Amino acid sequence: MAKRKLKKKPLNPDVQGLIYLIAAFLTLLSLYSFTYLDPHENWLGFVGYIAALGAEYLFGLGSYLIPCYLTWLGICYLSRQKLNHLLYDHLYFFILLGSSCFLLTAVAERFPEATASWEEKVISETVTVSSPYPRTLVRRNLGGIPFYFLYADVPGISLQRILSPAGCLLIFSCLGLVSFFLLTRLSFGRGAALAWKAGCKIVFLLNRAVQFLWKYAAQKKSSISLPQKTGYSGLPASGLKINFPEEKKTPKLEEPKKRIAEILKPTLKSETALLKKEIHPLPPPKKEPIPVPIKSLIVHADSSFKLPSANLLSSPANKIDPPTLKKDLMRQAAVLEETLKSFGIEAKVGEINSGPTITSFEVHPSIGVKVQKIKALENDIALNMQAKSIRIVAPIPGKAAVGVEVPAIHPQEVNFKEMLLHYQKGRRVNIPILLGKAVNGDWVFADLTRMPHLLIAGATGSGKSVCINTIVMSILMNARPDETKLLMIDPKKVELTQYSQLPHMIAPVITEPHGAYAALQWLVKEMQVRYEILKQLGLRNVGAFNSRKVNKDLESSLNIPIPDQMPFIVAIVDEFADLMMVSSADIETPIARIAQMARAVGIHLILATQRPSREVITGIIKANIPTRISFKVASRVNSQIILDDIGAENLLGNGDLLFLPPGTSQLMRAQGAFLSDEDINQIVQFLSSQGPPQYLLPSFDSFRSLDIGGDDDDEPKGKDPLYDQALTMILGSKNASTTFLQRKLKIGYARAASLMDELEANGIIGPQEGARPRRVIASSQMAPLGDEEEEDVEIP
Repeated sequence: MAKRKLKKKPLNPDVQGLIYLIAAFLTLLSLYSFTYLDPHENWLGFVGYIAALGAEYLFGLGSYLIPCYLTWLGICYLSRQKLNHLLYDHLYFFILLGSSCFLLTAVAERFPEATASWEEKVISETVTVSSPYPRTLVRRNLGGIPFYFLYADVPGISLQRILSPAGCLLIFSCLGLVSFFLLTRLSFGRGAALAWKAGCKIVFLLNRAVQFLWKYAAQKKSSISLPQKTGYSGLPASGLKINFPEEKKTPKLEEPKKRIAEILKPTLKSETALLKKEIHPLPPPKKEPIPVPIKSLIVHADSSFKLPSANLLSSPANKIDPPTLKKDLMRQAAVLEETLKSFGIEAKVGEINSGPTITSFEVHPSIGVKVQKIKALENDIALNMQAKSIRIVAPIPGKAAVGVEVPAIHPQEVNFKEMLLHYQKGRRVNIPILLGKAVNGDWVFADLTRMPHLLIAGATGSGKSVCINTIVMSILMNARPDETKLLMIDPKKVELTQYSQLPHMIAPVITEPHGAYAALQWLVKEMQVRYEILKQLGLRNVGAFNSRKVNKDLESSLNIPIPDQMPFIVAIVDEFADLMMVSSADIETPIARIAQMARAVGIHLILATQRPSREVITGIIKANIPTRISFKVASRVNSQIILDDIGAENLLGNGDLLFLPPGTSQLMRAQGAFLSDEDINQIVQFLSSQGPPQYLLPSFDSFRSLDIGGDDDDEPKGKDPLYDQALTMILGSKNASTTFLQRKLKIGYARAASLMDELEANGIIGPQEGARPRRVIASSQMAPLGDEEEEDVEIP
């Protein structure tokens, strides 16, 4: 007899259900405990990490549907439901899974900031983009890497390009919904009812949880202290601690608060009187190169003027992925420790401050190690860390550590809008200067009235012009035209001319050297007039004047007109070296006078130059302008001239700066904010749309250049009182030398050399020819009146 074939017994449905439930539970544990950068944290060990890594790579957060599907299969087997079409169920599930992955990818691409909370649970990729500026973007694959490739990276035929993001959301939402109902075999009405009940239950639970947390927070409110800045923990063996810039939430946009509107606002009677006054047109300009300043400084408070909103500025770009950056910084810290150890220096890296473009390592050397020994290894450390240039701060002020500043691996942009919102949320100052972000992530703000003047230097292309635009925009975004007035000098004619139509301007942007000289002389006379007003009223500074109690009888009895208020005046001089080359004596004298005396009357200077030499930044200017900003310069000599210290030659450029704050000698390194031309044009257009510019003076460039002696005749004159006497002696003796004037006039070498320069400029004597005396090329008829010698001198 033929043996009868034994039928294979089917597996018990209860066992199948339990297998599916156990598989779902283990899968959920491996996914929930998955951390991309730390395999040891997975609850199922390395096997669970590998399984979760594969699922996250393929499906991203959509992989959480896998344990849900396995749980559904287990429940079906345990409840003895018939699954006649299991192959179709698998197909419906994969359609649902793919639709969910595409939807998650579209959400991650459209809202990258909202996906930051999932950065440790998904595989993130760092992409470096060099246009329009170097920056690093973080891509979080919420739907898996293959689906992201199909959605955005396929050249020419990506779903994002073919269907558009809105089309992808609509199509895959409908496809996922249909596959869900086919898989669960639910009717649409029953599914809607179940969804409504589940939603109501979830809302009820959330409400109870919020109430509990609210009561708990109210009880603990009194005992909660201010949160301290925390960082990511690093290498536990060496005590490594990494501090990232604080991710501060963008504050709610509000209208900027009024600073001195109440101070500058005149009384109701004075406003009525001003409205009744007739507005007369400005008289035609006279031949005088410097007009009377008091007639052009009558400024009235205008509370109806609206300051521009921060919404007009561009938003910040995406930021770097912290786990990826943490791993790179830990590797750099280990390299730094090994480098110092190879040179016989035992040291440990403490805190790491990760800034936008600079990373600062705090190195704690062992006892007995000299600080200068570490500082001498600057080039060796840069070689081993593969850095373009490094800067060593030895020691860090207030800490027992040496700072090693290295260029960041993933440089980021400092956004001006984000910096402005943080400033407007905090304490206001009179004239804000918003510079950028320091190495430790703190915002760098300053008050120009406390500086009281600012000197900026840097090589071409280092970020100096962007810094000037940032300072101007800081003033425009926070001050009305009746609070702060601007006077700009731009010899290059292209950097600042876009601000000519602003209502803050005293006159159009000055582009000629004689216009710059006239403007500086006007500032000197304005300073003198303001001091005379303060003297007669018995006040000390412009703040006391603007907050005074107006006494009309007293002010009308004075012999000088008293304005309602005195606005701050900020004079910005770009390419200061070019003006000094044209006429250093004419430019240096008014600048020195303004820098010495103008603080009390609200006049402040901002000088910028790309050639920080001793001929441009003289000792008088340095002594009166203690606050300085230096960008990258060519040599250590230039760094010492601008900062009285070295270090500026090691800067990176592109906004990397060293800031010397007022009242201190400690340099602060920061990254300047980026401000695009589109943002500047939008702010200027918004301010200009509120009315035409009210120029106090038509144009300084229209005034003629001042003669040396101030007379209109053709006879050359000198500014030195001894010029006529020196001219008579040289023409009479036919001997022109510095020592001759020293001996005859009983003066010093510097004054005699200055007289020789004036005589050469006026064509009296010839140029220097080595050690030979200078030739007298003018006749004795040019001697001053009263001299009887009229001997002719042959002109060679």
